[in-house]
Amino acid sequence: MPVAEVAAAVVAHASEDMPQRDVVADLAAADRFLAGDQTLLTVVAALQRRGFTTLAANLLAMGRQRVAGDYLQPAAIFDQQFRVCSAINDPNDYTGPGSGYRLTEDRRREIEQIYTARSPRDFIADQIGTPATRLAEIGPAQRGRHTEVVVGVGPAFGSALTRTIGGLEHEDVLAAILTGIAREGLTARVVKIYHTSDCAAIGYTAAQLSGSGVAIGLQSRGTTVIHQRGLARLNNLELFPQSPSLTLATYEAIGRNAARYARNLPTRPVPVSVDNWARLRLIVKTALLHRRETEEVRDQPPIELRFDWEPDV
Repeated sequence: MPVAEVAAAVVAHASEDMPQRDVVADLAAADRFLAGDQTLLTVVAALQRRGFTTLAANLLAMGRQRVAGDYLQPAAIFDQQFRVCSAINDPNDYTGPGSGYRLTEDRRREIEQIYTARSPRDFIADQIGTPATRLAEIGPAQRGRHTEVVVGVGPAFGSALTRTIGGLEHEDVLAAILTGIAREGLTARVVKIYHTSDCAAIGYTAAQLSGSGVAIGLQSRGTTVIHQRGLARLNNLELFPQSPSLTLATYEAIGRNAARYARNLPTRPVPVSVDNWARLRLIVKTALLHRRETEEVRDQPPIELRFDWEPDV
């Protein structure tokens, strides 16, 4: 392991702070370790020799617990001495308000002083910027009467949030989608869906307004769906849940496919790359972005938007 990677591990807050590794080589090394004669005790002994006595003791205690298996009991946790507390040896004695767990003052101070604590706003600061200047509300959206694609966007799109979770500007994403639609010979309308922050519901609502019955639903964090009128809300033509992996080229391809569906042309699903670590790396950020979008939900009908843009086709 390079010295630079060891140094990075000392100060890293999360996996994105670490250098990229050869995952295939790592898995092969893990397989060799499991197939060899080394065990957990080998690691414990190495840590002990290097002076990491506390870490060695904790690892050994965890190994003992894996052998005992008591942590598999219902609702089991370890206390600071690696004793198992579970629904079997520590049953729930809650009897109503005031009878549940209460923090001691020492424990409260300990929690308040966690050095890794961060403000929720810090996690999504990169997605908050100056509201989009090329987007403006026109008025209540009406159902279309000609073959078109409606692009339904979430209530925070271009306003409370201005970039996707992947760092793409909302205006650039919208331009890419509309370019794809235009290159297939169709026009599009942009509609902001205020009454929901759910991607499926945004796409479903937009499809009801589309003259062709085909629409794109776009959450502010970038998750996208192609929907068609007549399908159930959780059914769709194509779904793109891996928003961190979506590029402007992907969004343009999504626009193309939506237009092809609207024209009843044979359509091949848009290929996307899959990042198996994205959920682990971004689950907190994803939840906070969704919460921020949900804060913008209003009890009002969809509003049509004007986007100051001309297709480069």
